[in-house]
Amino acid sequence: MVPIFKVGQSFYYTHSKENTLTYRPDVLTGNRPPLVIDLVEAVPTQQIYDPSNEGGFGGTEAEIHNVISLNAIGVNSMMKNYIDVDRIFANAYGELELINRNGHNLSYKLNLSWDRTTTRDYSFQPAFRLGYFFQQAISRLDDGGRILSTGLVENTLTYKKVFGKHDVNLLVGQMYQEGGIVERNGHSESFPQPYFPVLDNGSNKTASGNEFRNALSSYLGRLNYGYDDRYLLTATLRRDGSSRFAPQNRYGYFPSVALAWRLSNEDFLKLPEHVFSDVKLRASYGTLGNQNIDDYLYAAYINNNILYSFNGQPIIGGIQTNLVSSDIKWETKATTNIGIDVSLLNGKFDLSAEYYNSKTTDLLVGVPIPASTGSINTSPLVNAGSLRNSGLEVTTTYHKSQGEFTFDVSANITTVKNKVLSLGGSNEPIYGTGSRTEVGGEIGQHFGWAYDGIFQSQEEVDQHAFQSSGTAPGDIRFKDLNGDGVINADDRTYLGSAIPSLNYGLNFSASYKQFDFTVFTSGSSGFLINSRMYRDLMLSTDYINRHEDILNRWTPENTNTNIPRLIANDPNINSRDSDREGWLQDGSFLRINTLALGYTFKEAFIKGISRARLYITAQNLYTFQSYKSFNPDFTSGVFNPGFDFGSFPKPRTLMLGVQVGF
Repeated sequence: MVPIFKVGQSFYYTHSKENTLTYRPDVLTGNRPPLVIDLVEAVPTQQIYDPSNEGGFGGTEAEIHNVISLNAIGVNSMMKNYIDVDRIFANAYGELELINRNGHNLSYKLNLSWDRTTTRDYSFQPAFRLGYFFQQAISRLDDGGRILSTGLVENTLTYKKVFGKHDVNLLVGQMYQEGGIVERNGHSESFPQPYFPVLDNGSNKTASGNEFRNALSSYLGRLNYGYDDRYLLTATLRRDGSSRFAPQNRYGYFPSVALAWRLSNEDFLKLPEHVFSDVKLRASYGTLGNQNIDDYLYAAYINNNILYSFNGQPIIGGIQTNLVSSDIKWETKATTNIGIDVSLLNGKFDLSAEYYNSKTTDLLVGVPIPASTGSINTSPLVNAGSLRNSGLEVTTTYHKSQGEFTFDVSANITTVKNKVLSLGGSNEPIYGTGSRTEVGGEIGQHFGWAYDGIFQSQEEVDQHAFQSSGTAPGDIRFKDLNGDGVINADDRTYLGSAIPSLNYGLNFSASYKQFDFTVFTSGSSGFLINSRMYRDLMLSTDYINRHEDILNRWTPENTNTNIPRLIANDPNINSRDSDREGWLQDGSFLRINTLALGYTFKEAFIKGISRARLYITAQNLYTFQSYKSFNPDFTSGVFNPGFDFGSFPKPRTLMLGVQVGF
């Protein structure tokens, strides 16, 4: 057991040597020379194992350690949590040729799919004591499961006809998709020891469950027309109906049209074929609908377990506790594209470039409402406003073939410019977590106070605008943007973009004889991330574990830093949203998504096998990033695109497999 010596709020790790202890400063005390002190003033640190505690593991004690630190080894050893997943996926299709006569071709295709996932969600917590701050007197078991299912039926008719220089392809179809989830959970407590945690062995048993269903019904038509392989037209129309909207708003119509002109087939241009293998101009306009929301959000419901008091007597009644919008409808995205596709030098180089401009209207988002409304859900889903995204997409590819060695290298970049066009109602700004959205700006821009250094003396504090009665040297100095001599909410400003301005990728594939090799990468840049996890580990208060960056905090001996002093209760509110380094981090990254190596055996390798390939693949192999958390391309709320609430890292997957054809 390693003891520590306590001086005020500071702790010194120690090392025994006969009847004395040598002390060195910990992360709270700065760089000081070792001290030698009598052993009797030492107190014990947290133990990993402690047989006297319930569960057999140690923990911090309030009267001894004055620190909150969870015994992670104890938690991982005692708690049992897992999810078992079984999945069945089936797909079947058939195609029937109805007419094939005089150039007329009519065919029917039926496509069926079924996807069913069954899970067991298991969590057992024994009775334990991990010190004063973490303890549980009774054991608890939650044992439940979910059934997720999706079924799809597609019926399509396709007509094809070529006459002269005209080429016609017409498709009509009907699709129906139905899905849902069934959730069941059992809870039980106070299991006798030795533990055999099944629900019937406990007491205070409860059961709960939910079921949600949804359906999507669609009709579509598509016309492809080409004239002399020079002029191309594609036109589509969809009619989609979703159960996730009220009956009066369930159906939406989504048309699109695309035109293309193959310049390389025009005689009057006389493009040299050895230079321009193919040149095509194209333009398109189309709309898509979005219904990816939870089920039943349009429906108000009654909570029938509300306690009232009439004449001093408790009465159970009902009331609507969630505000909803019954008028929610399809979110619509209209996109215009103008582009060019070029193939050069007999197909060695391919280049594709386009400008896109998309406008999303009737945006389906949860808009914050005052808690005074009494609604449990303080962000009900509504169709709130519209926004525009525009930019350029460029892709280039180089093909090389020399004997038995071939390879392809491709690169792509996409720029994004976002603008909020309206926010519904009176267009009042919408505040998110560390963000603000207003008409004319980007959605979810970082918003807070401007960092202006660290106070180095009481004189600097006195000469600056008032921040707090507890402000002292070592605290952050924030800019007084409105010049009123007080730092408050009126001094907040926009701190940077939460949306990547540039997305890119680089891909390489090669083959030599029977070997093949592939690497796919992607990345983003031009955005900032507000990380909750990093901030929680850098709070300048006491009683918690910290990030190693806290070693460089401000002390009278260490003033060249942007990390404030450590002080209980944070009187200066150093932890507020600001643009100081670390609070907003560069989110730029480059990820190796796929790295694969394969070997294809010759056809005569095994009799009866037409093709056999052995491969090894690594996914999410490595991410180059400066972001001090797990995943820089996390997903968050619409109005909080740059706030990482605590995303999980992307799993790294290694696969060894074989593909066989008979």
